[in-house]
Amino acid sequence: MTPSMKRTATSARVLTRLRQGAAWLPCLAFLVMWPFSSGFYTSFGLDTDRDEEGSVKRTHHRLRWPGDGSFWVGAESFWLPASEPVDAFDLGGTFFQAARRPRPRSSWNRVGFWFIHEESLAPPVPLTSTAHAGAFWVGVPSWLPPLLLGLWPLRPWLRGRRVAKSPESR
Repeated sequence: MTPSMKRTATSARVLTRLRQGAAWLPCLAFLVMWPFSSGFYTSFGLDTDRDEEGSVKRTHHRLRWPGDGSFWVGAESFWLPASEPVDAFDLGGTFFQAARRPRPRSSWNRVGFWFIHEESLAPPVPLTSTAHAGAFWVGVPSWLPPLLLGLWPLRPWLRGRRVAKSPESR
């Protein structure tokens, strides 16, 4: 093996280790949020505004922990009067506020699984106050994302242990 081939193999191993380490970051972030998901409301994401039909439509794209032990991803839209300023792109978030527990609609909701799809018709213009435009949310128990995100970077380690224990490697 030439020195350049050794350097290439070493750099490939280093890159693999870096990727494996970076894969743990989302798992750790969700793992930290898991204990707080039953008592606090936390939400962060992007807000977008656009002029539409003589009014402003504001959409909040969010990762959300509503405080009931679940994790939601989705968006919610509102109609605003045309006098509201338009901010095409904005970061938004609320961290560790009082829980905003949604009222369960089924037994699935009680264990943390949610699916919400609501659409409202555009209100007549000109608007004088804010009106709900629609929502789309998918929710799972907050222990599920760290579990699934942790299995992915753990896979090479498990595969390595399986190969090490195989009879051919002895």
